[in-house]
Amino acid sequence: MATVATISMLGWWSQAEELRSASRFKFTILKNLQLPQDTVRKDSSEAYIPSRRPTFVPSDRRGSPFSTRPNSSPLLLGQPSNLQLNVELDDSLQEYRITETIGDINYRPPSTMSLREYSEWQQRQAIRDYWRAKSAGLDGESVVSSNRLIPKLYISPMFDRIFGGNYVDIQPNGNVSLKFGARFNRNQNPSIPLSQQRTGDFDFEQNISLNLVGQIGEKMRLNFNWDNNANFDFENNMKLDYTGYEEEIVRKVEAGNVSLPLNNSLIMGAQNLFGIKTQLQFGRLGVTTIASSVRGTNDEVVVQNGAQNKRFSIRVDEYDNNRHFYLSQFFRGRYNESLKNLPLVNSGIVIRRLELYVTNNNRSTENLRNMVAYMDLGEADPFRDQFGSGRPATAPADNAANTLYGQIARNSSARDNSQVDTYLNSLGLKKGIDFEHVRARKLDPREYKFNPQLGYISLNTQLLPDQVLGVAFEYTYNGKTYQVGELVDDYQNLNSEEVVHLKLLRATSPSLEYPTWDLMMKNVYSLDATQLNRENFQLQLIYKDDETGVDITSIKEPSPIQNIPLVEVFNLDNVNTNNDKPSDGNFDFLSGITIDPETGRIFFPQVEPFGDYLAQKLEGRPELIEKYVFQELYEQTQTDAQQNNVKAKFYINGRFQASSADEIMLPGFRIAEGSVAVYSGGTRLVEGTDYQVFYDLGRIKILNPSYISSANDLRVTYEKAELLNIQPRTMLGARFDYRLSDDVNLGATVLTINEQAYINRVSIGDEPTNNTIYGFDLNLQKESRFLTKMTDAIPLIQTKEPSLVTFSGEFAQLIPGQTKSNANEDGASYIDDFEGRRRLTAWAASTTPTGAWQPRLPRWCRGLAWSTRTTAPKSPGIPSTRSSTATATT
Repeated sequence: MATVATISMLGWWSQAEELRSASRFKFTILKNLQLPQDTVRKDSSEAYIPSRRPTFVPSDRRGSPFSTRPNSSPLLLGQPSNLQLNVELDDSLQEYRITETIGDINYRPPSTMSLREYSEWQQRQAIRDYWRAKSAGLDGESVVSSNRLIPKLYISPMFDRIFGGNYVDIQPNGNVSLKFGARFNRNQNPSIPLSQQRTGDFDFEQNISLNLVGQIGEKMRLNFNWDNNANFDFENNMKLDYTGYEEEIVRKVEAGNVSLPLNNSLIMGAQNLFGIKTQLQFGRLGVTTIASSVRGTNDEVVVQNGAQNKRFSIRVDEYDNNRHFYLSQFFRGRYNESLKNLPLVNSGIVIRRLELYVTNNNRSTENLRNMVAYMDLGEADPFRDQFGSGRPATAPADNAANTLYGQIARNSSARDNSQVDTYLNSLGLKKGIDFEHVRARKLDPREYKFNPQLGYISLNTQLLPDQVLGVAFEYTYNGKTYQVGELVDDYQNLNSEEVVHLKLLRATSPSLEYPTWDLMMKNVYSLDATQLNRENFQLQLIYKDDETGVDITSIKEPSPIQNIPLVEVFNLDNVNTNNDKPSDGNFDFLSGITIDPETGRIFFPQVEPFGDYLAQKLEGRPELIEKYVFQELYEQTQTDAQQNNVKAKFYINGRFQASSADEIMLPGFRIAEGSVAVYSGGTRLVEGTDYQVFYDLGRIKILNPSYISSANDLRVTYEKAELLNIQPRTMLGARFDYRLSDDVNLGATVLTINEQAYINRVSIGDEPTNNTIYGFDLNLQKESRFLTKMTDAIPLIQTKEPSLVTFSGEFAQLIPGQTKSNANEDGASYIDDFEGRRRLTAWAASTTPTGAWQPRLPRWCRGLAWSTRTTAPKSPGIPSTRSSTATATT
């Protein structure tokens, strides 16, 4: 009761006296309050013992609410909502009177603040409110919102002279994500050592997609576009642009992605460049200099009579990889025999149903299954002998061809997604080699094509390096039905998390020593075109002979195929254009067999045309096999095979004609804007009037139909981005424009381009470029009233338009140079460095005693003494690389 009475007295005294008296009475209240005794414990000696933990007693602030920093602890409650803060200018107009009231009661004593103090507080409060509003606006939102993340900053006025302003404005747009975690597995398999039963690793994933637009004053601009998931370098752009005023010497400086357009028919400019470009102005003289690396290549398309014509040249080691696959070793083994008598296909096979699964890398949520693909599934001659069933190696592919499917189909652990890896390891199978276990997506039939008679599939898009490809199919052979893998009828009643068993066509990391490497087709070549026409299609096989220095279409040395065209040797020419005997010396355009007109791909009718097939045609001629057979193309990766310039002498040359009507397709990626030029005869057409370019689609639409029906060919030149820049190229140059008057302009151009070789010893025909070109041009444009009067003098003709006289003259000269490398500073090229040579293939070496073979010297080195040293063979029957030395005789 004493406590209640005291609090009531406090309320009455607060209305009668000032707050300082109430504050003194508050102290009295706290002093008179006593803690009650512990009523639970009977013994009074066990009194209440306070906690030894520190206690917090909040204290009221002192002075003005603007002079004392409030407590920022989130555990303390803020001011009550009924507390009113009033700031009024007093009668003297020199100070502000500050009061805090609850109703009509002064909660705290009044305080004062000067005009200067109040102005400073207002400025601090405005800045604090701005950042709090910015932070609140971005809570739960992405940084790609429309709100400005970085405010416009104003710097020292001294930058105004350099950048034309004293502010920095940066506007980022995009997203940056970082995902990290850990994955630990424990496999309690007694057959696995204890140190390997527990495995784990950290998993990090970071994605950066940033678009930055910045400006410093009015002169400096920055455009930055970066994505770490971009497939090619040309997809990321960066450009720094400094633009001076009209009266300044430095007109423009660009760094990053730059271009050098030239209105010159003899000297072509470039668009896909990365470097530094400057534009200077010295009175009437304008100077443009550039130092950059070249990221694009020039190409040309010719249209004749409304149809698009284009020449192609493909080296044999440029096959279309990671896109075409045999369904099993059975189909691969029957491929040559089935196409032996073209145009007839004698296979006896008809594939009725087929399902393809690929690793889900595009975040799709439909048609997903847990897939386990096996290397030996359906193979009559499995790689692992433990699954052998005693069937001949040429037996049809089937689930019952070996014992693998019988073991996994009857075991429940092979269906369990969490136990299948452990179960397969117990069978002696290794992940990544014998099987692949992934979450896969079923491909739509529109995403691939398959040949029902020859047993191979062709994907529309190339597989990524870490993607797994699995297949299940059903086919008939000689009237019997066979099945490999599990189709939808077999697993439609299974749980969506249970495993589906398929045939493995491509593993995560294909290895040369396992059978899955042979399932990838290496006899398919892409022409980089679509919708091909049989009319005017030409294809020839040539061999670049180092002895004669010319391209030959047949082998001239004495052999069974001497003087027979190579296109006929490789079974690509058996009939004429009407598909009747005899051959006509040109490629047989057999749709779906030797060529796919829709996708523009060439299919050789042999599994290894330039390997064992060519060796069989040469019938055991060791010296010719050593020279012509390119067996390494099928036994090495494509990258390694492309380094063998000694054997890569075969080329597929020709031209094709694709239907185009009034549209012209430009093959390639990222057509550079402003690089497209269309010529009709010797006349250059005007963009926007005669034709229109769609750079994003890579197409040209002819607006003037008279050029399509004209007898002159349409020639289109353009620049496209390079997918892989193996040999870096550097461009240095300058452009000078001297304006004599408004009508006369004198110009001069000098450019030099240097290409760096990717190997030290360069073969003939692969020499890097080191050229310099210079030229002069004169352009005159003048209005002539005399020509106008002469035109008006013609009867029935009267014109008011002024006449214009235009004159243009050009001169250019190319100066070839030598490229110096680290190995040879004189820029020499090598006919043969004798470092990539092998003695014989395995089967040919068996017919000749080891070390007994002597090389047949080519014409260029006859008269030289030859000495040979052969090291120990790396494998039985195959001698390793030999070291040879040639010295001149006196």
